[in-house]
Amino acid sequence: MKYIFFVIIAVLTISCKNKENQIVIKGNIPNLPDGTMYLSNLEGDRIDSAKTIKGVFIITHKWNEKEPKYIKIDHIDKKGILRFFSFTTNAKYKGVAGWQTEAFLSDPTIVIDGNLKYDTLVAIQFPANRKPVTGPPLKAGQQTEAFYNIDGDLFENITPETFPIIKEKLIEYPFSYHLLYKVNENKNSFSPQQVDEFLKLFKGEITQSKTFRNLSAYNKKRFTEKNISLPSLENISGEKSAILDSKYKKHLVVFWASWCGPCRQEIPLLKKMYNKKDESIEFISISIDDDKNAWKKALSEEKMDWKQLIINDKDPNYEKIQMHFRLNGAIPYTVLLDNNSKILKSTVGLSSEKDLQDFIENK
Repeated sequence: MKYIFFVIIAVLTISCKNKENQIVIKGNIPNLPDGTMYLSNLEGDRIDSAKTIKGVFIITHKWNEKEPKYIKIDHIDKKGILRFFSFTTNAKYKGVAGWQTEAFLSDPTIVIDGNLKYDTLVAIQFPANRKPVTGPPLKAGQQTEAFYNIDGDLFENITPETFPIIKEKLIEYPFSYHLLYKVNENKNSFSPQQVDEFLKLFKGEITQSKTFRNLSAYNKKRFTEKNISLPSLENISGEKSAILDSKYKKHLVVFWASWCGPCRQEIPLLKKMYNKKDESIEFISISIDDDKNAWKKALSEEKMDWKQLIINDKDPNYEKIQMHFRLNGAIPYTVLLDNNSKILKSTVGLSSEKDLQDFIENK
């Protein structure tokens, strides 16, 4: 009898593990034509699919990921018409309630029950074979619930007022991977002390996750950041070069990549500002390209006459660069430093000529 008992326990344990490693999406959408529903990651890579018959479908996807991921769905009917889905959340975006997003999190069970709305994005013209639709209210697990109750722009423009709002959300949703991912993505926009406060508010199994552990380890190093020396980086000749030249009073450092459209779009403006800059300021561009050949090709095309360096996140020194320049990963990212390597200002995204001029003059 003991043997049978242990076998039953083992089977139940394996069964529970299997359930944890899969996602089930059940749909009953009466006004959805027959066709195929596709499950994708946010990059658009399709990872699973199921036939839809009279709006009914079920996708059972074996999930090898140990942490929840952002996913989305779209549908192609038998006439080849693509319907791409968004869902209405309980949160705001830019102060407007009812923020819509295509994304949800990979909770174990997700139910989509009800009719589609076709009146979304009415001001945008799409080809006849592409239709934006709003799905019925999504019934999912706690990860999507937390995601759908956090304002979509909470981490877009981080100010001193952002910190207490995030703390309130963490107290409400201490298990939220969405909050963990966003804090991790924006960790250098907060002080080490603030990130430490965030980390203390997470509860449960999320504190054993790889993302949580890596963020904790990174943040501990930030408390001793002043003792970390700034590394030399590879230049266009393949030699190691100091990032900052001490003979200049100020340094404008631009993080970019060959594949980044806004980065390339900003280069003509940087050239214009470089040609009329004061002699006391140094320009440096640091690429985060993985592909050095792509970087060199872009340099050949763009012909930037100032210091060009490269590093990527696989380099052991990347973490030091992240800490020193408060680089979160979003590019173009521009930093102004004084001759003591102290950050005076930083900004993300494209700049206008006036904004960049004011930025350089530290107005």
